[in-house]
Amino acid sequence: MTDRTVRGSAVSRSHLAARSAGPVSVVTCIRSTRRLCVHPCNHFWVELYVEGGPPSTAEHDRLVDGLSALSRTLVGITARALGSLNAEVTLSQYRTLVILASSAPLRTVDLASSLGVHPSTATRTCNRLVHRALVARRHRHDDRRVAWLTLTEAGKTLVGDVMRHRTAEIRRLLKAADVERPQTPTDLINALVVAAEEPTEESWWRRWEQSSASP
Repeated sequence: MTDRTVRGSAVSRSHLAARSAGPVSVVTCIRSTRRLCVHPCNHFWVELYVEGGPPSTAEHDRLVDGLSALSRTLVGITARALGSLNAEVTLSQYRTLVILASSAPLRTVDLASSLGVHPSTATRTCNRLVHRALVARRHRHDDRRVAWLTLTEAGKTLVGDVMRHRTAEIRRLLKAADVERPQTPTDLINALVVAAEEPTEESWWRRWEQSSASP
């Protein structure tokens, strides 16, 4: 058994279970005397407070879960777009292209910082993208020691095509979700998730618990 002090806004019981440090963890809430034993396979709601801030509400928790489900939906849309374009690019490589599309030229160290990875990881990713003629390393006349990363025309075209595909898919989901009726932000988000035939956050975590079970 481990004893952890957790800071932050409210998270769902399933999120907390998935992140527990061991078979059983004791969670101490900031500005709260609640201490719960949390097992990775159990579902407990636990209110976590930002120090000095108000407790989270049930609607806030629903919104967080809805946004988590929507993020999975958007990742799926992007992956399908890449597949439909026959782009031999992974999602992590595509993220590199997106950052360069909005921020190039960048040095490798700056790109790594934006990606949240070690510079050597960014270098390997860019090597693959350079090999596929999607990224170029360029030098400035006043300092040829530093390589600056930019998209090639092919890389620029790919990112634009995927973005347009994603926008069209989101428009389709909005139409399918019938969002013209008054809805709360949470209801709207969940409607988009359902229209995309993705599981809600609660349903996803139930399936996650059983994903390693024998058939």
